[in-house]
Amino acid sequence: MKRLKDFFRAIKDFFRHPVIGTDRILSSGIKWQLLFLLGVIVAAILFFIVVEWLTGSILTIKENGSRNIFVDVYYHFADPGNQYVVEGTWNRWLAFFISLSGSALMGGLLISIFSNIIDRRVERAREGQIGYKFRNHYVIIGFDKMAIGLIKQLYQKSVVEQSDHTPYLFVIQTSGSVDSARHELLSKLDSSIDRRTIILHGGRDSREDLEKLHLPDCKEIFLLGEENETDHDSINIECTALINRILREKNATGKEPRDIEELRMLVAQMQSRCKKCNVLFEAQSTFAVFQRYDIESIFQLPKKTEKQWLVHFQKKYKDGAENEELLKLMQTFDQLSERLIDFLPFNFYETWAEKVLVRGLYTPHDKGSEVIRYVPIDGDGIGYDSNRYVHLVIVGMTSMGIAMGVKAAHIAHYPNFIRDQSKRTRISFIDMNADTEFDRLRGRYDSLFDMCDYRVIDTVEPAKSYTNPNTDDKFTDIEFEFIKGSVESRPIQELLQHWAEEEDGRLLTIAICFEIPQKSIATALYMPRLVYEKAHSILVRQNVSCSTIELIRKAHQYGKLRAFGMLDECYDIENGCLRQAQRINYIYSKMGIDDTFPQELNDNEAKELWKNLSTVHRWSSIYNAHSIPSKQRSFGQVDPENFDSDSDWVEWMAEVEHNRWNMEKLIMGYRPTTPEEDKMIASAGKELKDNLRREEAQKAKKKQLERILFAHTHIKKYKDLSKSVKNYDRLIMKYLWRV
Repeated sequence: MKRLKDFFRAIKDFFRHPVIGTDRILSSGIKWQLLFLLGVIVAAILFFIVVEWLTGSILTIKENGSRNIFVDVYYHFADPGNQYVVEGTWNRWLAFFISLSGSALMGGLLISIFSNIIDRRVERAREGQIGYKFRNHYVIIGFDKMAIGLIKQLYQKSVVEQSDHTPYLFVIQTSGSVDSARHELLSKLDSSIDRRTIILHGGRDSREDLEKLHLPDCKEIFLLGEENETDHDSINIECTALINRILREKNATGKEPRDIEELRMLVAQMQSRCKKCNVLFEAQSTFAVFQRYDIESIFQLPKKTEKQWLVHFQKKYKDGAENEELLKLMQTFDQLSERLIDFLPFNFYETWAEKVLVRGLYTPHDKGSEVIRYVPIDGDGIGYDSNRYVHLVIVGMTSMGIAMGVKAAHIAHYPNFIRDQSKRTRISFIDMNADTEFDRLRGRYDSLFDMCDYRVIDTVEPAKSYTNPNTDDKFTDIEFEFIKGSVESRPIQELLQHWAEEEDGRLLTIAICFEIPQKSIATALYMPRLVYEKAHSILVRQNVSCSTIELIRKAHQYGKLRAFGMLDECYDIENGCLRQAQRINYIYSKMGIDDTFPQELNDNEAKELWKNLSTVHRWSSIYNAHSIPSKQRSFGQVDPENFDSDSDWVEWMAEVEHNRWNMEKLIMGYRPTTPEEDKMIASAGKELKDNLRREEAQKAKKKQLERILFAHTHIKKYKDLSKSVKNYDRLIMKYLWRV
């Protein structure tokens, strides 16, 4: 009824302003153009029928026999070749006009419209305006240089798997120029990959455009965003919430479970519909939010009244195993009702820092390209008796430089610090604006610099140099330097020379992190000669290609140069660290210090536990996993035959892990609790006689301090921890080689 009313309203508007109405119809969609043509044809036929009837003309074709006005007009309108059979001058003139009108309307205009249909189709396809029906496909939202490397990886994965369930299509949505994106893809991808790639135009903040991607039917989502956006991260957050809302509404089921078996099936169905959503965040500050705060709140629904079927279940299953299963199922059901995406945030700079410092490997996705292996900053490892220490020099306090420094602070913890407190890892930043950049960094990591030794050295005006006061009570094994000056200047060159020639066990690694590739190359080529001889490794940031550095390092003098930071080869879809993080979480969740060792790790159960883990807690396990390679180099690559035979060795491992954990918490913004806060925790539940309830009250107080004040009672020296807390560190070290 509504459509009929709209139709008559449109007709009324047309006759009110016929010229305007005609122009609007002709410039609108194909459907309206065809309807307009049909209307004109019908009107013309009716007009000629009336003329033939009023004039008494006879247009009957001889073979037809008796006269039929409608048939006569239609035959001449549809076929101009019937004019010769008409007799009489007036009749022939009328037949001529009817045939001429039919040729124009049913020939010329109809062909023109169909030609227009094809042209419009081609144009809309070129502009990415056509919607298709997709199923079991990869979705990439946003287009930048990272998308090319991503498609290459997904294609290689699909070739290896070769199953019916392997996604065939790669669907890209971009708000930019589809032509430009397609041209860039064609220049970088093989034709076999290009045939499987579809580019659609649309905004990722538009629900209508996102629904064209058929998200509920896709395999996995990669949310990249567009290049050079001012509000890139905020739009990605908005898009993530919108994707979750679309998935939740599309997968909503009105069916109520009748028993616990149907509830189990319903939960399993919802889990199968949950989509992996990899989300890129450009700013490190935004990315840090997901490591510090419970971002899952953006997915939360307003609280609703309790479902009747749940009330029934709670009455039916009061006791026993069924009640326990009901509680677990309802927890999972509630989570899936709010969140139907597996939220996986990542950052370009963080990813590259992990690639260089943790995995030590860069594998190009182009056939024939050479793999780059990065030398670990601790060489072959730093043991308890070693006199060596790591010195990472970062030239350029850019986003990449900060990410490299923070990642090094996460992983560079070694057992010789336990023996000799002077064997700290040193991270030095060199920048012309190092003093102001440090002030900015200090505001971001205030808890970290409160507990670490640091100094600001001004080579331009030495009188402005200063050192962090009151460092006697610091227990961290990382120290920082911020050196103001140009890397080409004589004071900085002399300093680099001094670091290279000093025989104090220093493992020197230099990372040149300028935004401009040419500047990074020039800096790498003009360092003191001794640096090339003594430095452990020299890392040079490049934006597009590593070919220049690969060519240069063939010369003997520059053999220690390594390129990193390329834009199109960043994100790895197969990340071994993620599996290790899942196992670490499994150990903390399922195992105790007194459990029989060795005990196998259940990867399937580990994955299930990971699904229900908040993003904040996921990152804690991920950072733990990042430290595994350096720990293995320090304590040996092989699983010890008798873990419990050397208690000192176990304690060293546990203390190294605690030092790493201290640094992780300080970087995330936590601070140690004050003596007054420790007393507050100890007094919590003091009035209770039940020891268990008192302990629960103390834990609740700790959680409150962590959540509100970002203070943690375990940020302290290892020797000051309670035995139960130390056991957590011992536990993860016990399974280090199994992880």
